[in-house]
Amino acid sequence: MIQIQNDIQTHEENDNLRKEVNDLKNKIINLQDELKVKTEQMTSLLLENNEKTLLLEQKKDQAEEINQLKEQLDREKKEQLNEIEKLKNELEKEKNLIKNEYMQKNTQLIQKDVENLYEFILKTQEKIEEKLKKSIKERVYEANNIALRIYNENKDSKSKEEIIKMIKDALVDMRFNDGRGYIFIYTFDYECILLPINRKNEGGSVRDFQDSNGMYLGREIVNSLKDKDEAFLTWYYPKPHDLKSSYKKIGFNIHFKPYDWFIGTGEYVVDFEEMVKNEVTEYLSNFKTDRNDYFFILDYKNRKIFQKINDTSNKSFRDLNSQEEVDLFNELANSVKNDKNIVTYSYRLDNLPLVKTSYLKDLPNWEWIIGRGFYHDYVNQSIQNKTEELDDKFQKRTIDILFITSISTILLLIISSYLSKVIEKKFSNYKKDINKYIEENNKQQHVLSQQAKMVAMGEMLGNIAHQWRQPLSVITTVATGMKLQKEFNSLDDETFNDSIENITNSALYLSDTIEDFRNFFRTDKTEVIFSIKETFEKVFKLTGVQFKNHEIIFVKDINDFEIYGFENEFIQALINILNNAKDALENKEYPKVIFISTYKKDDIETIKITDNGGGIDENIIDKICEPYFTTKHQAKGTGIGLYMTEEIIEKHMFGNLLIQNVDVIYEEKSYKGAEVIIELNSNHST
Repeated sequence: MIQIQNDIQTHEENDNLRKEVNDLKNKIINLQDELKVKTEQMTSLLLENNEKTLLLEQKKDQAEEINQLKEQLDREKKEQLNEIEKLKNELEKEKNLIKNEYMQKNTQLIQKDVENLYEFILKTQEKIEEKLKKSIKERVYEANNIALRIYNENKDSKSKEEIIKMIKDALVDMRFNDGRGYIFIYTFDYECILLPINRKNEGGSVRDFQDSNGMYLGREIVNSLKDKDEAFLTWYYPKPHDLKSSYKKIGFNIHFKPYDWFIGTGEYVVDFEEMVKNEVTEYLSNFKTDRNDYFFILDYKNRKIFQKINDTSNKSFRDLNSQEEVDLFNELANSVKNDKNIVTYSYRLDNLPLVKTSYLKDLPNWEWIIGRGFYHDYVNQSIQNKTEELDDKFQKRTIDILFITSISTILLLIISSYLSKVIEKKFSNYKKDINKYIEENNKQQHVLSQQAKMVAMGEMLGNIAHQWRQPLSVITTVATGMKLQKEFNSLDDETFNDSIENITNSALYLSDTIEDFRNFFRTDKTEVIFSIKETFEKVFKLTGVQFKNHEIIFVKDINDFEIYGFENEFIQALINILNNAKDALENKEYPKVIFISTYKKDDIETIKITDNGGGIDENIIDKICEPYFTTKHQAKGTGIGLYMTEEIIEKHMFGNLLIQNVDVIYEEKSYKGAEVIIELNSNHST
């Protein structure tokens, strides 16, 4: 009983304990749920705080960006103001520059024009007497021809008196040099036959007639014509309007043999000079001028002025019109006489006071001052027009600056977000372009490689033809000889055996040649170890005949070493280099030499091939390894030989190819030439 009660009590205690455990478990679950909620709440609060922090940071960044933008705008505004101020200063400088350049240019122009006119007048002055002599000589010749024609036409039909009258009637009215010139006739006995300006003196004598210096004029003329048929004579005599002065006069006389006369004329040099002056003013009147400039001449002997203004001129000198002109005349004359050629002064044009700059030049022989000038008013107007143009340009530039700044401020924010997308897109396109370029480049490399193979095959076929030419000729010749000897029954056994031996040896040579070329055209791509000396021997077997035909000498210094790589490709590279040297030497008259040397130092194997063909133009030496670049005629070169050589050496055999111009010595003579250097690393292996 007691045991049963104990069991019941124990059971009840267990139930209570179990109940407490369950209650405790529920409390734990509830605490877990509460903890979970609290955790979620804390997480939410943390997230909210993080968002708030992030927003605060973004706002801070935006504030900084705004401040930076504001600072940038302030800087730009300051830069704009500085630029505007700079433009103002440049404007003033340009205005002053325009004025100075305009004044300098116009001064140079008028100086040039005056100097040219001055040179023209000097040359004219030098030739005045020469022109005068030519003029009067032509007139006397004309008169003499008239007299001779009259004489010859009438000598057999008319009397002497009748002929003389006819001659005088023909020459009496002959005038020249603006009416001043006339023809006179005298006998060698000094009798006057014709004197148009004073017919009363005809029949009189000039034996004792003297000039201003006491020279007997008639006697001097007769003496000058004793030993010759014509002569010039100079004398001095007063002019009709100036009997107190003596003037130089030049005459020309010719011997009229039918009647023993002398026919002649004379001209005052000063009168002819005046005519030349008129020619100068006529020449000057054709100069182009406008209201801004003009030519002028001051005659300081007669105090007169010649002007050429705005394409108007009376082609003659005029008197000074006012005291103002007299004063200006004196000012200019004094300036030029004091070696002051550039003068700025006031002048009236159409009663308007204007400032003018002139360039002056003195002609003392004629007592002239020649000049040309320009008005500052027109210069200032041109400057004003240019200034207005610059002002408009300045205003437009200022508005453009302000407008551009405003636009740039707006675009600044747009561009910053847009650029990343553009850059990303460009990068993507660039990547595509690179891939496309790589693909196309691989295709081009394949094409170039195929072209190079075809070129190499063509060259080798040419070499085969050269190699076979001699043995085939031997075979043909021997066979033909055997046939002929057989036909004439003269072919003995010894000749037959020798002929067969020659044919056999030639056939063996052809067979060996075929084997050499077959080895060259092998297409295996296996890298092997090969001897540089044996490789060059193969090269000479393949190409030797061509170089021999071109009389090219090889100077060899080949030290043997082993190379690891593609032997056939390397042979092709060497053949390309040698062919280029051959082409350079082809048309040379001096000894044609190719130098070949090989050596090894440390781990570097070096091959040098040098010619004396004159070298390569420095302007193209960096381009000769580019594909399709060639200086040869289209029939001789493709432009891929050196390109493929570089590809073989640098990409297939991991070496270096260098081409340079050098000086070479052969038989104590110096030559210019090209040198190709191949450098290979002996440690290279695949």
